[in-house]
Amino acid sequence: MAIRTTVTSGRPSGAGDGWAPAETVAARIPVGGRVHDIITRGEGEHVYVALSDSVTVVNGRHHIVGTIPVGAEPKRLAFDADGRRLFVVHHGGSVSVIDTRDHTVRTLCGGEDLDVVVGADGGRLYAAHGSGVSVVDIAGAATIATVPVVGDVAALALSSDSSYLYAVSSDRRTYYQYPAAWLTIIDTATNAVVDIIDVGHSPETITVSPDGAYAYITHYDTCSVSAVNLTTGTVTAVALRDAPLAVTFTPDGMRAYVTNSGSLTVIDTATNDVADIVTGRLPRGVRISPDGKRAYVTNFGDHTVSVVDTITNSVSATVDVPGYPEAVAISPDGERVYVGDYWSGAVTVISIPTVRDLHTDAVA
Repeated sequence: MAIRTTVTSGRPSGAGDGWAPAETVAARIPVGGRVHDIITRGEGEHVYVALSDSVTVVNGRHHIVGTIPVGAEPKRLAFDADGRRLFVVHHGGSVSVIDTRDHTVRTLCGGEDLDVVVGADGGRLYAAHGSGVSVVDIAGAATIATVPVVGDVAALALSSDSSYLYAVSSDRRTYYQYPAAWLTIIDTATNAVVDIIDVGHSPETITVSPDGAYAYITHYDTCSVSAVNLTTGTVTAVALRDAPLAVTFTPDGMRAYVTNSGSLTVIDTATNDVADIVTGRLPRGVRISPDGKRAYVTNFGDHTVSVVDTITNSVSATVDVPGYPEAVAISPDGERVYVGDYWSGAVTVISIPTVRDLHTDAVA
């Protein structure tokens, strides 16, 4: 059984309590449209912002250097391993492929796909539709295999090295309120199903830990998460107070942060113990710093970003930002956080204190 505790939040009160300098707003960049997603490139010099029908490119000096038309309703951005191609996954299943060297665009049509994920090397795309998953060769824009899956697929995820594809599905044709559900594990080298695991009812999303040890599946209708140990195949049902929306793991896979419909929860992946963290209203986006020490949480309901210490699971700072923050990204060096405002069409840049900043403050 999961053990639950509650962690309260706080704001830094100044240098006297040993916390200065704190995260501060460094810039606000109008991008001319509603922000759907943000991603930073590996070299850290450019930020890509998905708008309603385009992707805006922002450089390290916070200047817009390009706008790339990609078609309607992008929902998610992803890079291949070397950052030369940016994949724009649209609502409805199509995918736009942007060459980041010259900003040319190619579109892969996926029809009414329920979910789409792209392999780490950018060679293959996996699209869920009904009771199967299509494997698409991106260079040739051709389907090279179709893998049958029990039930109707709800979501897909890949292991960090793309060696395994994970599909969660349920029997949506049943008359039961909470239909049976499964996790199907597919070997991407052979496109063969290697295991099928029973999981909780009505799955919504799936996230795999960076080390490939766990898969966490959200169940909105039953306010729970299925924690799947991918080594043993065992499943632990983790009860939550609130309906879960998405899961974000720390780089070491030791913590899983769950954004719920109105709250934030952290799960210890070794024990599946649960703690509620009191952040701002309606937490939505979560990103973990590269060193794994801080989680940045956008609070849509009260115009703030909460900085969560991942060691103590307490809020170490709260940053006021204009508008309604939702999408969030962190620069590869961990020194800047980019926060997207869906309603006002702007990106807020937050400067993160570094070891150098802390040393300078101590000397002063």
